[in-house]
Amino acid sequence: MTDRITGRIEIVNADCYTLLDAWPSDAALVTDPPYGIGFAHGGGGGCLARSTRFAGAAIQGDDRPFDPAPFLRFARVCLWGANNFASRLPDSRGWLVWDKREGICTNDQADCELAWTNRDAVARLKSHLWNGMLKASERGEPRMHPMQKPVALLAWCLDVCGVRDGLVIDPFMGSGSLGVACHRAGLRYLGVEIDPEHYATAKARLQRETAQGLLCMPNAPRQTAERSGASLDADVRP
Repeated sequence: MTDRITGRIEIVNADCYTLLDAWPSDAALVTDPPYGIGFAHGGGGGCLARSTRFAGAAIQGDDRPFDPAPFLRFARVCLWGANNFASRLPDSRGWLVWDKREGICTNDQADCELAWTNRDAVARLKSHLWNGMLKASERGEPRMHPMQKPVALLAWCLDVCGVRDGLVIDPFMGSGSLGVACHRAGLRYLGVEIDPEHYATAKARLQRETAQGLLCMPNAPRQTAERSGASLDADVRP
């Protein structure tokens, strides 16, 4: 199943490995893949982190080791959770660190998360509180995926990785947070999600996001023209 949300946002309900070879190497690949750790959300934890919606929920594909090799051919690559499969990655000094506790508390989840990038640059740190009800952004919004990341973090990630234009590919879309960040930045986005339930969540979320006005967003005049039926960029379908 494929849904074109706007002229620049397209999502696909499929196994990304069946599409991977068709994607252009000059694209940016930014994603949060299954780490191969057999994670299941426990629905507990300290510091107001308790949640029951995803208690016991497993991540599809997380029951086997993740091989990053097929995803390394792209011009820009950012893989979150890469500390879980770092031995299968090339050396890099351009790691990204997300401090998600900001020293306020700790629980059974990690205090920070790491992303491997192919940037030939120094490591960078983003502090952004994201712990149950304690959130620096998206306050009052329900969690839509057990491994959901804040849009603000992914917008920072795109900026640090130098993604200013072109196509951004997310093979493990989850709830579509990266798609929201790309929409707000005026970037072309192709998201792929294998789980039908998470796909439906991401689709509804992106439809809500893109239905809002773009007057304060980058490239607003161009996107407004696209939504009115003017000519679009080349098709981003794989």
